[in-house]
Amino acid sequence: MSDIIASYEVQRGGGVSILLDDPTFVRAETVLVDLRSGEVSALLQQKLHSFGAAPANILMAFRENRDVMLKAIRIDGSHLELLSAIVLVH
Repeated sequence: MSDIIASYEVQRGGGVSILLDDPTFVRAETVLVDLRSGEVSALLQQKLHSFGAAPANILMAFRENRDVMLKAIRIDGSHLELLSAIVLVH
């Protein structure tokens, strides 16, 4: 079960972005991707938070990138976007 609602997208240049419903998680230090299960998790303040399973095309894009763009809309309507490192788990 995931902690947060996440939507995955492959960007024009082949990078991955994840739109999150809670801007708190945009500040995650690392995004862990389990290539076997497809499960995506984020490490934030020494705690692992599940973003749920990613589709196959997103998993392929994760393999080709070192960073992921985490995005959310703040309560005031402004956008928050930060890069986070990707760690692949086999």
